[in-house]
Amino acid sequence: MKDLSIFLWDALLLLAPVLLLGLFLSGLIHVFVSRHAFQRWLKKDNLQSIATSAAIGVPIPLCSCSVLPVVAEMRQKGASRSSCMSFLITAPETGADSILITNVFFGWVAAIVRPLVSFITAVITGLLCMKWARQDVQPKMNSDKTQDCCSDAPGEHQFLVPDEKDCFVNLKRLREAVANSWKMLVNSVKSVQRIRPQSRRAGFHSTFSNRGVLNEDSSKKPLTIRTILSHIMSYGFKNVADDILFALLVGLLLGGILYLIFPTELLDKSWAQWLSYPVMMLVSVPLYICASASTPIAAGLVAGGLSPGAALIFLMSGPATNMATISVIHSQFGARFTGIYIGGVMAVTLVFGIVVDLFLLATGLQIAVNLSEDHGHAIQLLQYVSLAIFAGLVIWRFRSGALRAGWNDMTGNFHSIRVRFGGVRKST
Repeated sequence: MKDLSIFLWDALLLLAPVLLLGLFLSGLIHVFVSRHAFQRWLKKDNLQSIATSAAIGVPIPLCSCSVLPVVAEMRQKGASRSSCMSFLITAPETGADSILITNVFFGWVAAIVRPLVSFITAVITGLLCMKWARQDVQPKMNSDKTQDCCSDAPGEHQFLVPDEKDCFVNLKRLREAVANSWKMLVNSVKSVQRIRPQSRRAGFHSTFSNRGVLNEDSSKKPLTIRTILSHIMSYGFKNVADDILFALLVGLLLGGILYLIFPTELLDKSWAQWLSYPVMMLVSVPLYICASASTPIAAGLVAGGLSPGAALIFLMSGPATNMATISVIHSQFGARFTGIYIGGVMAVTLVFGIVVDLFLLATGLQIAVNLSEDHGHAIQLLQYVSLAIFAGLVIWRFRSGALRAGWNDMTGNFHSIRVRFGGVRKST
């Protein structure tokens, strides 16, 4: 129990700073990258659309379930099936947060290799979809019911771009926000300078009660930098955090347990090494786990003796597939699309896992797992402060319902697996 506590403490110290940065980056991507804009680049069923869609999906932090409404909307807006396929792979497999976390546990080389493998997997699978899944099946999900962060502010849609229902700030609106913020600051300074000493209290009250009004229409507040930052923080530290925090903590716990109980002497056998590839594939495909949560589990496995190639299979297949996602994709896009999706992810990641291990064996290189805290005073201070903020974030979001939602997602996935396999047994 003591060793497990040490593992979790060290992992959280390493994880907290980059996770907070990743959550902030996810908010930036959501607010400044228009979802509808890149859909216009993905209409054609060709290599360029597939590669573009895969590249867009690499930094976007979406889990395998939350990506489904986005892909459904992409398809309804005219994106090709092959580009939807490639986005469906890279978005859950990688993300700004998971790339940073990979760098913490495995180093910068692995942080580059992971999104690269995801991109190649998405392109190959997208090409297979372009060749073999030409049957046009429109997704049945109603994207009009999906909500974005703008819907959280009743009556205020400062981010809406003309003719686009999207929570998005373009360059014109960003310049407008900067100008509004500067004008508010200048007006506040001028108002303070005009306050007389004998009426300072009344002046301050008047200043701060009216300084936000830039026009006569007070029903529509002006877009400011403060408003934009509010939405960035809200999406990153509410929406995304609610999706990943429970799974991430479960992943850390499982990683520590696997690190302690993994039989390292078993991998001394050559046959056990080859057996680890299909075992990781069979374990990861039905398991619901996000890209961030899979990273500490993989770190625990590698530290326990599993090969980096086998861990790569887990990192790629786990976030991209699970029984719930497979069921939804099958019902919305058809059996052929689903078969190519699962088969492409499994085949390409299996090949890359073996290639990575063969390359490491041939060159004599090793992938070192970092599970110890940095001993620099400045870095330690950053880690402890970040850990305190992370702990406060966990408590805040769990009290707001993220704990129950995460638990329901996990138990619901187990239920779908039991129903699926139970149905198979009954049918046989």
